[in-house]
Amino acid sequence: MFKGLQKKPHSLTDDLHHYCDEFTEFNRRCERLCEALTEIATHHESISSYSVRGMRYNANWLKYRINDFNRRLRTLYERALDEQL
Repeated sequence: MFKGLQKKPHSLTDDLHHYCDEFTEFNRRCERLCEALTEIATHHESISSYSVRGMRYNANWLKYRINDFNRRLRTLYERALDEQL
């Protein structure tokens, strides 16, 4: 295989940089979600089924992403420990 076509494994620094970018986007979405839920809770006559469905969807998305970030952070931590050895 040609040298230029070989894939180098990502460095821990690259992975952490990518993870930080994703986490920043995650935080922005969480902030917008929390602001929307606050708005709905304080300025509503009645909450429609569409709003409930949207809140349920976003709550499930948030739980999934939290677990994903936790798993990936744990993997990076274990990788960093292995690289120290």
